[in-house]
Amino acid sequence: MAAKLDETLADMTAVGAFGPDSLLVSFKLEGLHTEQNQFASCVLYGLATVDDRDGRRRSHRLVFKFKYPTPELRECYKNDNQFHNEILFYERIAPFLLASGSQRIGRGTTTPTLCRYFYGRNDCEEQAHRDVIVLENETVRGYRTAVTGHRLSLDFDHLIVALRALAKFHGLSYKAKNENIVEFMEMVADVRETHWSEVGEWILQPSVLQGLFSVAIERLKERHISGDGCGDDEVKWITRFQTEMLADTMKSLRRVVVPTEPIAVLCHGDFNRNNLLFRYDDGGRPVDALAYDLATIRYGSPALDLSFFLYMNTDRRTRDDHWDALLDAYCDALAAATGDVSVPLLDRDRLNAEISEYGFHGLAHVSYFARVMLEERPIKQEVSEEFFNFDELQVLNLLVSNGGEPATEWVADTFQHFIRCKYARTPAANENDISVGN
Repeated sequence: MAAKLDETLADMTAVGAFGPDSLLVSFKLEGLHTEQNQFASCVLYGLATVDDRDGRRRSHRLVFKFKYPTPELRECYKNDNQFHNEILFYERIAPFLLASGSQRIGRGTTTPTLCRYFYGRNDCEEQAHRDVIVLENETVRGYRTAVTGHRLSLDFDHLIVALRALAKFHGLSYKAKNENIVEFMEMVADVRETHWSEVGEWILQPSVLQGLFSVAIERLKERHISGDGCGDDEVKWITRFQTEMLADTMKSLRRVVVPTEPIAVLCHGDFNRNNLLFRYDDGGRPVDALAYDLATIRYGSPALDLSFFLYMNTDRRTRDDHWDALLDAYCDALAAATGDVSVPLLDRDRLNAEISEYGFHGLAHVSYFARVMLEERPIKQEVSEEFFNFDELQVLNLLVSNGGEPATEWVADTFQHFIRCKYARTPAANENDISVGN
């Protein structure tokens, strides 16, 4: 690992990542990211001291993200595509997005906070061990992980701040499409797939995803039998959901990732608390959120990000009490971020419809990822490596075991909320509804 860092720092200095004609004075390794929420790369932290060409000495706290060391893990996590996307975003897409409309509506409060990018390399294949992405460690600007006790859910103040940041991020797409849609779409077309294989296989096998969904559905039916908040109407909605969405789960999932105009935006793809840093005021209240790890960006409905974030990071009570307020905050922030740029039809009614149609994407991810995040036992390295040789039943059993009963309840709660959002309308509307799964 030390050799990798030496090579990276030498390359960065040579290409002027620290400024033209700068000289590296020293580097100190400050840590390794080993937390359980680190899944798709190897992350190191360090302090680089540099002399610029005027002789001024500067220090840079850096984050180094390397690919996994073995070809099998790199392929499983699609590291090559992930690195391509993140470098593409920081080197081409972000500068274009931030420039679009900046003179017309200004920047500052309407612009999302992004990490400072220093350097990226993605040569792949034989040189994959040298591939790296280097960003600023944003603690230097006062950002840190969320100050809240639960492993998944965020409190209302954090949720509002995060949703405002997401709205600003999505707003960049609308401004860019309004100003230069041709160039924007050319950049988006260069984004590579990170969840689907070339032959149309998703990250989880169909039987595994179907099994995870079945566990959640069975828990909802148990609630009906016990009288625990699942009424007769909801049983009918559950049956509709199974018929329309789960008869061919992969077909439903493929359908919802297809972008539809004019609503589609560049989505973060993994907008979740483990990829968010917050800045706080003197009273300890969150005032801004910074999203990082842009490796899984994709072009699609804003509901892809919203459904994943809200179902991963809100508990049942928060959704019951504050769902409307949370979506209102997103819409208000989007309107402020886009200024006089028209966002066609994306008011609350249209946003509700987008979540109803495309929220299945978030639901699919939550069905397994919430379980992983709620697992209290450390994931042993030998188990994670064996995972890639498991058959489908072994994968399903392992995922279902993650997080135990709290995880099953969490996932079932998200299913119940989504099904209510999708089907709790007037009988006439239900009869005429056009399902995503059909």
